[in-house]
Amino acid sequence: MATPTNRSPWQVKLPGKEPTRFRLKSQALAHLAALGFDDPAKFPKNALKQLETAFEVQIKFKDKDGNVVKRSETHDTYEQAQKWATQQEALLNKIRQQQGGFEISFETITFKEALEKFHKEHYAGMASFTEIGYRVPHLVERIGANMLFRELGKRDFQKLRDGLISEKYSGSSVRNYFTILTTLYKHAANEWNYPVENSAGGISLPKPNNAIQRSWVGNEQERLMASLEKRSPWLIPIVKLSLEMAFRRGELVQTGKNKKTGAQSGGLMWEHIDWDNNILSLPKEKNDKTKKATDYLGRRVPLTSEMQAILQPLYDKSPTKSGLVFQATTNSVTTAFSNACKQAEPPIKKLTFHTMRKIATKNLSRRVSNAMELSRLSGHKNIEVLNSRYYDVQVEDLVALLAQSSGTIRHRGITALTKVLGLADCKKFINEIRAMKTAADAFK
Repeated sequence: MATPTNRSPWQVKLPGKEPTRFRLKSQALAHLAALGFDDPAKFPKNALKQLETAFEVQIKFKDKDGNVVKRSETHDTYEQAQKWATQQEALLNKIRQQQGGFEISFETITFKEALEKFHKEHYAGMASFTEIGYRVPHLVERIGANMLFRELGKRDFQKLRDGLISEKYSGSSVRNYFTILTTLYKHAANEWNYPVENSAGGISLPKPNNAIQRSWVGNEQERLMASLEKRSPWLIPIVKLSLEMAFRRGELVQTGKNKKTGAQSGGLMWEHIDWDNNILSLPKEKNDKTKKATDYLGRRVPLTSEMQAILQPLYDKSPTKSGLVFQATTNSVTTAFSNACKQAEPPIKKLTFHTMRKIATKNLSRRVSNAMELSRLSGHKNIEVLNSRYYDVQVEDLVALLAQSSGTIRHRGITALTKVLGLADCKKFINEIRAMKTAADAFK
C-alpha cells in the first residue's frame, strides 16, 4: 500500500514578527540563519514547524501492455491521502480481475475526447445519434474541453447540474444530460478498460416533468396548419400523421447522417405499409433495445382512414412506390415546426413536435379502453405511466359528471360512492379498478 508523504509548508514564527511560510525545510532554515539563528538547538520555541496541511501520495501500476504509470494526488490530511490511495488501488485491482488490464490512454484523454469517441462508438446506427450529437458540445462547453476525464469528480457534475437548473433547463433535460454521462462511464469501463466509476451517479437530480400535459388552446391547431401552409407545406402530412397515431419524429423521417458510417437511419418507407390489410409496420422503434428476445420488435398499428387520406395522395405521386415516404430529417422537422409556431398569427407558445405526441396520445386514450392497448399503438414502454397519465380520473371530472342530469346507473353509482368515500377516495377507487382491468387484459 502506498504511504503518503508530508508535503506541507514549513512555518517560521519568531516573537514579535508575522509568520513566514516556506515550501522546503532547507529554505526555512536558511531564512532563520540569515536572521542569526544558526543553531537549531537555540531556536525560540515553535520557531520552526511543519503545518501538516498537504500530504502527497503516489501509486504505481501497469497498463495491459506492461507500461508503468504513476499517479499522485495531494490531500489536506494524511488520512484523506491514504483513503484515496486505497480506493484507487482497489479500483485498479478490480479492473485487472475483471478485464485483465486497461488502456494507457486513460491517463491523458480529455473529457472532450472521451465524450466524442463515446458518441461515435456507442450511438452509431442508433436513432438518437444525431440528437445526442447536439448535446455533446453543450456538455463539453460546461465541463471544459481540456479537463482530463480521469480527474472529473462529483463536484464537477454537481456544478453542471446547478448550472443547467439556473439556466432554466427542465428536469427532463437535466436528466437526459446525466443519462449520457452515466452511459459514458459504463462504456469507458466495459469497452475501453478504463479504471473508472461513475462520478456522475448518485447526484440528486430534479424530477422529470414529462407528465406536464399540453392540449390545444383555442384555435391553435388551425393557426399551426395555416402557418405551415405558408412556410413549410411539406411538413403538414408529417404533423397530421403524428397527431393521428402519436408517431415519433424518427419513426416518420430520418434521424440524420451517421458521422461514422455515413448512412442514414430511421424514417417511414412505402414498404412498411400494407394497403390490403390496412396495417402500418415500423420494423424498428426506440424501445426495441429494452424488449425481451421473444417480444415483437418494432410496432404495428392500424392504417386508419385518416392515415390513408394522408398517405394515398403521396403514394400516387411517388414514381417508384418504394423507399422513404418523406425526404426530411428530424433536425429539419424540428426547425420548421419551431419556425411555424413562432410565425403563426398570433405565435403559438410552448408547443414542440414532441408535445404533439403527448396531445395525440391523449386523443388515442379516448379511443382505446386501457393503457395496454394504448402502448401498442403509441410505442410507450411504461404501462404504469400511461395508466396514471392518460387514464387517471380527475376530481374535476367527477364533479362535472355529478353536475349532469341524474338517472343513469353510472351516475347513481358514482353519486353513492361519493357520498360514502368522498370525491378524493372515489377517484382513487375508480383508478384502481381501471388498473385492475388493464392488468387483466394483459393476461388474456
